[in-house]
Amino acid sequence: MKQIFTLLLILTTVFSCGQKNTPQPLPEDPDDGVDTGCKTCPGSGFSQLDSTPIPIADRDIRSIFFKDGQAGNLPDLSPYKYRNRLDFYNFLKSHSKDYDNNLMVYIGRRDTTEFCFRMGQYNADTRLPIMSASKAVTAAVIMSIVESGKLTLDDKVSKYIPSFNNEKKDITLRQLMSHTSGILVESRFDSRSDLTLAQNVDSIALRTQLLFAPGKQAQYGSVAYAVVARVAEVVEKKTWAQIFQERVGVKCGMKDVVYSPGHPLNPEPGYGIECSMNEYLRFLTMIYNKGTYNGVRVLKEESIAIMEQDNSNKVDPTYGLGLFRYEIQNGVSTEVACLSARGVHAWVNRSKNFYGLIFTQAGFEKTILTNLAFRDLVRRKM
Repeated sequence: MKQIFTLLLILTTVFSCGQKNTPQPLPEDPDDGVDTGCKTCPGSGFSQLDSTPIPIADRDIRSIFFKDGQAGNLPDLSPYKYRNRLDFYNFLKSHSKDYDNNLMVYIGRRDTTEFCFRMGQYNADTRLPIMSASKAVTAAVIMSIVESGKLTLDDKVSKYIPSFNNEKKDITLRQLMSHTSGILVESRFDSRSDLTLAQNVDSIALRTQLLFAPGKQAQYGSVAYAVVARVAEVVEKKTWAQIFQERVGVKCGMKDVVYSPGHPLNPEPGYGIECSMNEYLRFLTMIYNKGTYNGVRVLKEESIAIMEQDNSNKVDPTYGLGLFRYEIQNGVSTEVACLSARGVHAWVNRSKNFYGLIFTQAGFEKTILTNLAFRDLVRRKM
């Protein structure tokens, strides 16, 4: 009897709410019916663990972590799900130092929040650099233009940018986004506020050497994404910021997101986004939903499938478009992910039908093994 009472006490603590140190949502940020959401109550002890799965249509993700201390009844969950959530919670708590004790995590499936977690100084509306997790957003923008018929993935860059009519003339958009173009990894023209994206890319074309013949090897980098974004500017006759907002940003509830706010005319499409967990989770929901977000079709299902397939022509099958491919079986990736130098880590598991986001700033080297271990734990438990 004592053991049963103790278990009930723990579960009640886990699934209750606390107001201590509870960050508040921005008053000017109203609920706009975003189709991703959950409810949890930060505070002391176990109360940081998410409790109540609720329909996506009923809750905006901005209320993940803070909802004026509303205590609710224990959800109607099986003991199996209780154990899973405790396992997730205990893993994150035991590895908190790997995240510098600043961490937010979300796991979702269909229209239900499976788990979310928060510790530290950030809340779900805190704007933070997401570095290379920007690549998936850029790839999605390009896929939208491809759907419009203005581009194809196998178009050569030199068709649109004359400065590439040299040894780089055969580089394709697909090669740029799958890290097989041979374009250098980092460029001294990035981050310069005295250049436009056009000037940056022309400088890359004329003043840098290829690392290898296009399509023959793979080398992960971000400069190639600046090139593909410049192609988009040429065909759309708009700035990258306008193109992003029109094709993905507004549709995915990311209307306030910008690339490289310190030098927006020379953005870094491969690593320049600063955004909140809320905003990136909305984009991730679109990928998980195979192209739809909040009832709006952002990309065709076929476009998402292309992003998740091997686009390297078997040079390195871990590269999709803006995504890393994992759990590859018979050439098909059952899990895709976006990784970041800051430790931001997003993934979608197709075989078990769930998605997750780890939002932190602790850095890639410090977090990557822990992130992968947590992903493995979730994969086994879901």
